[in-house]
Amino acid sequence: MLTIREFERLGEREFRNGLIRGYYHSYAGQEAVGVGFLNALDLTRDYVVDHYRDHGHCLLIGLDPTAIFAELFGRASGVSKGKGGSMHMYSPERHFLGGDGIVGGGLSVACGVGLALKRRSGDPICVCFFGDGALDTGTFHESMNMASLWSVPTLYVCVNNLYSMGTRIDEHSSLSQLIDRAQGYGMKTEQVDGQDIFATAEAAERIFKYMRQNKRPYFVEALTYRYQGHGIHDKPLNYRTAEEEAQWHARDPIGLLTAHIVAEQIMSAEQIEAMRQEVVAELEAHVERAKQAPLPDPAELHRDVLA
Repeated sequence: MLTIREFERLGEREFRNGLIRGYYHSYAGQEAVGVGFLNALDLTRDYVVDHYRDHGHCLLIGLDPTAIFAELFGRASGVSKGKGGSMHMYSPERHFLGGDGIVGGGLSVACGVGLALKRRSGDPICVCFFGDGALDTGTFHESMNMASLWSVPTLYVCVNNLYSMGTRIDEHSSLSQLIDRAQGYGMKTEQVDGQDIFATAEAAERIFKYMRQNKRPYFVEALTYRYQGHGIHDKPLNYRTAEEEAQWHARDPIGLLTAHIVAEQIMSAEQIEAMRQEVVAELEAHVERAKQAPLPDPAELHRDVLA
């Protein structure tokens, strides 16, 4: 979680320095969701379909931070050859089927991946991440219906950070609990505290066991909070209050875990800070290596294009 938090901080810095073009969606504040669910996967057989807030997930599946930074910088050695940028990182080798710049764009893909996995031997599963705003798309309802009808082993993780871009959930959803929408399609659902790494990790282990045994889809609503705006240009205080932000920062996922580690005398606060500084130094080295990577050959414009 420290690595993800500090990666995003450096990414935002380099965006402001002009090295990253387009858009930048920070994962800061939501680390316990990705860590809890992705650490429980077996990526030799399981698959991940992601949304556009994908940097932290790329780190969790084991991609080289230099290659991730290089992708953000538009360099040829980036994980998508410098063509995808912040929102479109892929790793077929690691069974990571990409970020997606379309809201809800991965939902139907994850349904198809689940159908393919159902036809394989063993008990592989797919995990699909998306935001609360994706539930307002037609693709969500089509995908939930077919996933349940076909009984595919796909876990749909709704990362509910309360805001669809700048629109608060109670201004776009008639239901305060988003799990109620998925229940209408006959699949098991639950809410989980997305700020608590122990809650997400426990839920992941239990849910994956159920899915492998029953070959059924599952829907999780992870309640969390993004610390930055929807994107780097966004000013969140234009649509949410400083008081609300302070309340969520009081339950910071890294802060909660730090308090537990210190209380259990596993590590001291000073040791954890030393760990953070070590992480920062390592990431700074990755940034510098990525800056030295070459730009793509202009001929790459005509490669990897389907028409």
